[in-house]
Amino acid sequence: MNQNVNVRSISLVSLGGVLGSLLRYTIGELFSNSRTSTLITNLAGVAIATFLLVLIERRGSTNQRHFWLPGFCAGLTTFSALALYTLQPRDGAVIYMSISVIASLAIIAIIMPIARKVIAVRP
Repeated sequence: MNQNVNVRSISLVSLGGVLGSLLRYTIGELFSNSRTSTLITNLAGVAIATFLLVLIERRGSTNQRHFWLPGFCAGLTTFSALALYTLQPRDGAVIYMSISVIASLAIIAIIMPIARKVIAVRP
């Protein structure tokens, strides 16, 4: 692999990850309940990533994909917190996991066809 491409990709993923993490932190500060902030950030991340998958596939570049998907969206979302909350059964783990999964799938089912309709394929 070309050394310059690798450094560029790492830089883009890093910058996107920092910005996504900062947004996640900001959302966490807005809500006193960490479960709520985790749910919000994860669902927002699913929505953003779904739209961006179509956008980048049709009109984007590798650099944009690196910045937005493994960078920003990965920095915004967190599987580890979701997993932690599902291991706390007395605190409604099954309901929390169910809401997370069902809402994520619903978001994808809603956003994917809209994105495919409004984002034209690059000629």
